[in-house]
Amino acid sequence: MSHSFPIKTCDKTRKAEQMNRCLANESLLRMSPGSRPDKTETKVLPGEGSHMSEKPIRIPGPDHPITITRNPGRVVVKAGGKTLADSHDALTLRESSYPPVQYIPRGDVDMALLERTDHATYCPYKGDCSYFSVPCGGERLTNAVWSYEAPYDAMSAIRDHLAFYADRFEISEHEA
Repeated sequence: MSHSFPIKTCDKTRKAEQMNRCLANESLLRMSPGSRPDKTETKVLPGEGSHMSEKPIRIPGPDHPITITRNPGRVVVKAGGKTLADSHDALTLRESSYPPVQYIPRGDVDMALLERTDHATYCPYKGDCSYFSVPCGGERLTNAVWSYEAPYDAMSAIRDHLAFYADRFEISEHEA
């Protein structure tokens, strides 16, 4: 069951921060799916003008487990034969029933090949998401790379990492 708690920005989202701090103290890289109930908080964020917008904050739990583990091997991301990323420090994020996603540290990505776009989405478990395109890849690689630049504390391990859509890139994993 999900619960909603309205939190106003003037409170500096104290309740959400306390909850996220507690979760961050639990193992970030191995969050036990059954260890706590799934809870939802609503965070009131400043919108344009005097309007306020609400974004729900959800905590991973048995109904929606998320685990982040270090990939012990090497992950290489290519597009059209060109290497965009090559990392021995990738993180594997497993979320609910979705396929695993490799998050590559920015330092292991050729950022000169990427172009930030205005596209943005929101995940109630991870936060605001920004996108990048690979201009040399044409329309197929538009908004094909994403990043949670300021993820919620429970997902802070993926800060400064990028993920690539597996159906648009050649992503290979090699043993260490």
